[in-house]
Amino acid sequence: TSYASVLTITSFTVERYLAICHPLLAHKIAALSRAVKIIISIWIISILVALPYTIHTRTYHAVTIPGTNSTVPNSLVCSIPFSDLGGFMYYMFQVSTFLFFVGPVTIIVILYILIGVALRRSPLARGSSDERNYVTMKSPPSVPQQPRRVVIRMLVAVTVAFVVCWAPFHAQRLMTLYVMNWTPDLLLVQSHIFYTSGVLYFVSSTMNPILYNLISKRYRAAFKQTICPCCHSRPTSGSISTARHSERFSKSPGMVVVKNGNDSLRVIF
Repeated sequence: TSYASVLTITSFTVERYLAICHPLLAHKIAALSRAVKIIISIWIISILVALPYTIHTRTYHAVTIPGTNSTVPNSLVCSIPFSDLGGFMYYMFQVSTFLFFVGPVTIIVILYILIGVALRRSPLARGSSDERNYVTMKSPPSVPQQPRRVVIRMLVAVTVAFVVCWAPFHAQRLMTLYVMNWTPDLLLVQSHIFYTSGVLYFVSSTMNPILYNLISKRYRAAFKQTICPCCHSRPTSGSISTARHSERFSKSPGMVVVKNGNDSLRVIF
């Protein structure tokens, strides 16, 4: 599931990039069937890559009493033995690190930089005289800067959380592969990284929804509506008409419809 989570986050980032920087292309290729195919592909790839770990993982006693063939009963662990870390599994550890951490982090950082540049270059950031022509679902036209700042903060927070949660896990893996002579200091560092990565490994699964709710009022409102729909105020007929009209141009929350003088449309996240 960790591999599927990484690929899903990367897919979301690509989707955000297309929605913000290439909205017409994103609207053209957006389809439920395409999303289903991407999800199925993500899980198939994740299962295939994780299969070797399932085959080589077993229970064994990690500590042997010196001078004897006896093992310490309380040292029973479920893991991949050091004797199996050579050959095929040695390369699998490296491939998984670069394919499911270094690669995704590089893609995410580059795309978020491009998103930030696109937002800063938009008329919203320059405070142009056409601000009255920017229409949002909830924000008044006089304050177009706030949605842009919220989007940038959210993108930065998600990227930082992803790196912080997964860096210790892969650092511990690479340390296990490349360190040949273990000193007491290295063992202590390995122990600290092991427990830290174990906690952050599971925190990463719940971090994004928490960040979204802390930063975005729109996500908080959607969360409240999902948990307690009866307490959410019913939309008026005017807002329903506006929402239906806007839905033809944008499906993603936070998108802004820009009307130019020649009646052409631009869509900005």
